[in-house]
Amino acid sequence: MDHNPDLTSSELAAIWSSYMGDSLNVCVMKHFLKTVADEEIKEVIQFSKSLSEKHLDTLRSIFEKENIPIPQGYSDSDVNELAPKLFSDIFYLRYLQMMGRNGAQLNGTVLGTTYRDDIREFYTGTTSESVQLYNKVVDLMKAKGVLIRSPYIAYNSERKFVDDPTFFVGHFMKKKRPLLAVEITHLANNIEMNYVGRTLVDGFAQVVHSKEIREHMQEGYILANEIINTLEKFLKMEHISTPVSPDSNLSNSTVAPFSEKLMLGVNTMLSAISIGSLGLGVGASVRSDLITEYAQLIVRVGRFSVDTGNIAIKHRWLEKPPQLVDREKLQNTDKK
Repeated sequence: MDHNPDLTSSELAAIWSSYMGDSLNVCVMKHFLKTVADEEIKEVIQFSKSLSEKHLDTLRSIFEKENIPIPQGYSDSDVNELAPKLFSDIFYLRYLQMMGRNGAQLNGTVLGTTYRDDIREFYTGTTSESVQLYNKVVDLMKAKGVLIRSPYIAYNSERKFVDDPTFFVGHFMKKKRPLLAVEITHLANNIEMNYVGRTLVDGFAQVVHSKEIREHMQEGYILANEIINTLEKFLKMEHISTPVSPDSNLSNSTVAPFSEKLMLGVNTMLSAISIGSLGLGVGASVRSDLITEYAQLIVRVGRFSVDTGNIAIKHRWLEKPPQLVDREKLQNTDKK
């Protein structure tokens, strides 16, 4: 039996997306490494960069073996290694924490849609490595006293069962039932993640040359701020402290550390992470008002992502992912 047949559509999509993401990460980590001051944080940045470089080597060999063109992705030309520092050292940790957390979730999900031995082996490894990165970052944040935790709530003193149908209702009720622990989890996670995204697009807006892209980054800042405010109101109504990021200060640099293509690529990545995280909030929430807010925010982030894509298309920066052959077009083509 052939244990290495052709790649399935899910496997092809996975390795293409991984190549794009890892090539982007190498570029981002290069700037972080050039500008970080703290040696312990530098070690974690180097760990993340080394993981992505190893992944790229494996992915290139798979593309070559299958005679599939290697994506262009991102390269040294997308990094200005002479650019001054734009973000703080602690922000580098916040960014890496987000990437480790989402990498573990995404790679674990991808693993469930891979079948070929070499592809499953690759994503088993990337899932484990994302967990390692997350744990390294969290341990270091704890040691430095900068770890932002989910809110604490009192333990239950006894088992309870739901006896009121309004348990599921959030709309049109003057007094809503208290939030569940799982609902608080996803509210806090989405708030924290949008603090990171907001800082990124704020920094990009400060250094980008193109007026069109600068205004797009500013729109991203406004959107991230509105997501934070929308979700924080649910916690504030319950007198729950909201996660805050006190290290989002930017330097006064106006020199772009990355190409405009890469900065738009980061925007696309942030939108995908945000939609996925908001979607998890929908699935985990029971109160109808929460579900509605999440759904509306997903639509807004989706629109922002489309705007990002249209700008990239305009500049011929958007690389096309693997796609099904257009059978109708082939059938209607004049034959020689």
